[in-house]
Amino acid sequence: MRHLDPKIANERKARVLRWVVHNFIKTKRPIASSVIAEESGLGLSSATIRSILAELEDEGFLTQPHTSSGRTPTDRGYRTYVDFLQDVQRLTSNEKARLEAQYKDRLEELDNLLSQTSRLLSTVSHKTGLVLSPKIDRQTLKRLELIALGPKQVLAIVITQNGQVRHLPLRLAVPIAPPRLAALNRLINEHAVGRTIKEVREALSAGLEEAGRDLQDLQTVAGQLLGEVDRAEGPEPLYLEGAATLVDSLDQPGEFGELQSVMRVMEERAALANVLEADLQAALARPDGKPRAVRIRIGGENDLPELKNLSLVTTTYMMKDRAVGVLGILGPKRMEYERMMALVQTLGGLLSRSLAAWEPEDERG
Repeated sequence: MRHLDPKIANERKARVLRWVVHNFIKTKRPIASSVIAEESGLGLSSATIRSILAELEDEGFLTQPHTSSGRTPTDRGYRTYVDFLQDVQRLTSNEKARLEAQYKDRLEELDNLLSQTSRLLSTVSHKTGLVLSPKIDRQTLKRLELIALGPKQVLAIVITQNGQVRHLPLRLAVPIAPPRLAALNRLINEHAVGRTIKEVREALSAGLEEAGRDLQDLQTVAGQLLGEVDRAEGPEPLYLEGAATLVDSLDQPGEFGELQSVMRVMEERAALANVLEADLQAALARPDGKPRAVRIRIGGENDLPELKNLSLVTTTYMMKDRAVGVLGILGPKRMEYERMMALVQTLGGLLSRSLAAWEPEDERG
């Protein structure tokens, strides 16, 4: 009896797996051995295909919903398929032109730009589009205005270099008179332009230590106030469009309670924002300082149990040379991964270029 070379046997098995995953994504129907024999063009007999399918099922790459049905991919099967995709599929010229046209006229506010990006991701992919907004502590400032609302209450208006505006009501530990608050406001803005909140705090602290006695009493107030601004969250940390598509797209919708839990995550958003924030932290921690082009989580690879029947495709976007946020597509495990990877890469690049070229309105010629 002739034994097949293990290398050839493994390659043949890999080709069958890729064909099954690819066609399940296209048809959403379990793939039978007879379909593979008739349509795959792999040149394998029905008996050989049945044997390979049984091996792939035993190894956890495929599953059989019913005894008489065909096979469907498991999370492990999807992962193997995605890892094989070395070259990202190009977007069609029409799709790429459409995306670029949306960015041709730069928007005046970052919030509008991020909201538009999540909408575009959802519209073009027919899935859920996600964009994690940059936190204030990672952005450079243009100006910070302090307005007294009461003896211990201050409204901080934070204006960043990329056009984001935040209104943050703050409560101080000690009262401050309006003239002293105005003096502190002037000092902060002397150090604000082009610096992050953390950098402003450090520069202001050093400046106040060297200042005269009449300003040193502001040091505690300045530290507390800038600390509150640093920790403050924007009103919309995560932009999300197309949540309703998830209900229809689940491969294995399960019980009604599962659908409720998925929709609850979509509505509350904080848990999803934390998932994307972890992607950003991973990008910032890479030794070479360059974020991974695309990250894909399949089913159980997601940290949230509510997403066990979904896949998440993400990439980071940059502001100048720093990764500051994450965008992505959330949809069923049965998705066109090549196209989804291309979409998030294209939108990530467009968003990064738009932020890099941003000019505050009053600085334009």
